[in-house]
Amino acid sequence: MLLCVVNIIHAQHVDPSQNRSVTCRPFGACEPCPLDALHEPFCHPFGNRQLMHCSNTTIPTPRPDEPYPISPPPGALGETPAWQPCGRVPAQERADFYEFVACNLFFATVAIAVSLFRSRRIEANQARRLAVRIGLVRGGG
Repeated sequence: MLLCVVNIIHAQHVDPSQNRSVTCRPFGACEPCPLDALHEPFCHPFGNRQLMHCSNTTIPTPRPDEPYPISPPPGALGETPAWQPCGRVPAQERADFYEFVACNLFFATVAIAVSLFRSRRIEANQARRLAVRIGLVRGGG
C-alpha cells in the first residue's frame, strides 16, 4: 500500500525547473464525426472533427550557470493523437446545398403542376356553367 502511495506522489511531482507544455498540430482534413462520437465536445458545433498530433514539450527553465539550455526537439517525447472541432466540410456542405436546391425544384415543379391542373379544371367548370346559363347547351330530353 505504501509503495502505491509513493508511486502516485512521485508521478504527480512536477519538477519546478521545467515548464511542461503540449504542442498540437493538425494532421489530416476535417471529417464528419461518427454517430457514436457526436456527443463528444470535439464534435460540436458542426459535427466535424480534425485529427491532431500533440507532443509533450518540456522546456527547462534556464539556470544562472547555463546560458543556453538544451531542450529536446518537438516530438522526441512521443506524440499523442487527439481530436479538435473544425468547421464545415466543404464537399459535404456542397452536396447538402445541391440536395436542398434539388428538393426545392421538385417541390416547385409539383406545386406549379398542381396549380395549372387545378386552374384548368376550374376554368372548364366555369365555362360549362356559363354555357348552361346562357343556353348554349341543349337539353338531352
